[in-house]
Amino acid sequence: MNTKGLSLEIKDEAKGLVKAVFATFNVIDSDGDVTLPGAFEDGAPVRISAYGHASWSGALPVGKGIIRTTDTEAILEGQFFLNTQHGRDTFTVVKELGPLQEWSYGFDIEEESYGEFEGRQVRFLKKVKTHEVSPVLLGAGVNTRTLAAKSAGSRPDARRGRKAAIPPHETEVVARSWDGAAGVAALP
Repeated sequence: MNTKGLSLEIKDEAKGLVKAVFATFNVIDSDGDVTLPGAFEDGAPVRISAYGHASWSGALPVGKGIIRTTDTEAILEGQFFLNTQHGRDTFTVVKELGPLQEWSYGFDIEEESYGEFEGRQVRFLKKVKTHEVSPVLLGAGVNTRTLAAKSAGSRPDARRGRKAAIPPHETEVVARSWDGAAGVAALP
């Protein structure tokens, strides 16, 4: 099992919905790999592992989701299991870490090649089987970032200077909107 890392957006705190970028395409990551567009199966179901890939060591998964892809990133659209203590605790840590939170994924390589990219010898990940996505302290991926942290219960208070989304910052704009409820309903 290999791992990589990237970022998160909390879509609905009351339901534990998240949207996390966990891979950026066409960049050299800290493992010397370049993940290519098409490496991930768009729409594939995936587990959310306990913090730091701990589910590989026997900890229960803390959520489930679906992989979505853009031209530049792989994204988890998922839901934490808020009816479990580990799911609630992990969701709270992810939410509270905000922009410090990074993400990673556990995978098997189905297709790879080796070559030169930006003057360096690298491994190109052409197709991977993703087993889990995990919040981590430090991911291998490039451009790890928290997109936003939104609390369903705090939106009205945001206008009065209380909790609100993280201020706008550089991130890709996606033309299609994300329907968290529909994504969760589609989970197996």
